[in-house]
Amino acid sequence: MKFTTSIILLISTMSLLAQNFAEGIIKDIETNEPIPYVNIGIINKSIGTVTNFEGKFQFETQSNISNDTIRLSSIGYKSESMIFRDFLKMLKTNSEVLLIPDVTALNEVVITAKKLKEKVIGNKSKSKRIRLGFTEITLGQEIGTKIRINNSPTYIKSFHTNIAANSNDTLKYRINFYSIKDGLPYEKIVNQNIIFPIDVKEGEFTLNLEAYNIIVKDDIYCTLELIEVPNPEDELFFSAAFLGNKMIIRSVSQGDWEKVGAVGVGFNCTVKY
Repeated sequence: MKFTTSIILLISTMSLLAQNFAEGIIKDIETNEPIPYVNIGIINKSIGTVTNFEGKFQFETQSNISNDTIRLSSIGYKSESMIFRDFLKMLKTNSEVLLIPDVTALNEVVITAKKLKEKVIGNKSKSKRIRLGFTEITLGQEIGTKIRINNSPTYIKSFHTNIAANSNDTLKYRINFYSIKDGLPYEKIVNQNIIFPIDVKEGEFTLNLEAYNIIVKDDIYCTLELIEVPNPEDELFFSAAFLGNKMIIRSVSQGDWEKVGAVGVGFNCTVKY
């Protein structure tokens, strides 16, 4: 599925524009520094976005969501939720939204005398014909797969995927790991943002994760998130396979998760246990 261009209807008057768009900047309440790549969205709705590198955001709203709840979340900060109409009133008074840092403990480093085993788990497809990608240009969209964990504790050493086609090797993405509840992603289990470009045009891409000390005990979901807007002509395809877990997708930040189709995306990890 190729990156496709979203069509935005242009509103002719500034008053209508103000009513149909929410925009502002998110900052750290202690340092007053902008916070990049914050997830912003209406809970369980396909309306939301991600702040850019300068902490700025803008997204189109709808008149029927004024009583819904908007959530702002970012690793390292306390999440904020409020009724959307109150959020809009706040933005009219002050376009700066402040988040409070949340000090979280780093994953415990477990020292063991035994020699750890190493293996690759997940979808290992390297197919060039069966492939999947982001479905549209929507900041905060995530795609991923379930990865089964058979040993506890398991250390995530690196992430791998096979690139079937990639026309932009500087665009940044975020990798997320989630615990599972009711068969879908639940809570993030990493306490640092892991942001990177996919600098491979075709073939295997590997992301070293050893510095993040990711330790898991149960099955997880591994996803990639679109946090920068690609050019309309850009494309990114991952190898996929009919066997294994179906691909999951969340169209925007804070939206619903769903399992799609019969094909699984080729995401896998090297682990030690």
